[in-house]
Amino acid sequence: MVPEQATTPSSGLKRFGRRLWAILRLRCPRCFQGTVFRGSFQMNEACPDCGVRFEREQGYFLGAMYASYFLGCGFLTVFYFTLSAFFPDWPTILLAAVAMLPYLPLVPAVFRYSRVLWMHIDSWEKSDAAPTHGRGDS
Repeated sequence: MVPEQATTPSSGLKRFGRRLWAILRLRCPRCFQGTVFRGSFQMNEACPDCGVRFEREQGYFLGAMYASYFLGCGFLTVFYFTLSAFFPDWPTILLAAVAMLPYLPLVPAVFRYSRVLWMHIDSWEKSDAAPTHGRGDS
């Protein structure tokens, strides 16, 4: 029997809010507490809190390219239209080239957020599965 708490709309909204906050803080998709990255680009193999393996198989983060594309397009679109509002006489190609300049410092953040976003999308329905320990203590 399914517990009543799991079926109420407010608990689903609360869980979504917790997941969104975990994504913004670059946290584990299972426990929402453990850090995913231990450096600027170096990922932990497993969550330091719950032990879930982050890279499930070879090529797992290939799907993160879609999230990266989505995030990059969002930033570049905002930069492009902001520039076109301030400089309406500039050619389109110049606007596009200049829009890339403020995006370049954001590339490391887009890399990190795209991976975390992909892991959260992948684990959206799998959140009740048993943890897969990555430290050899299966």
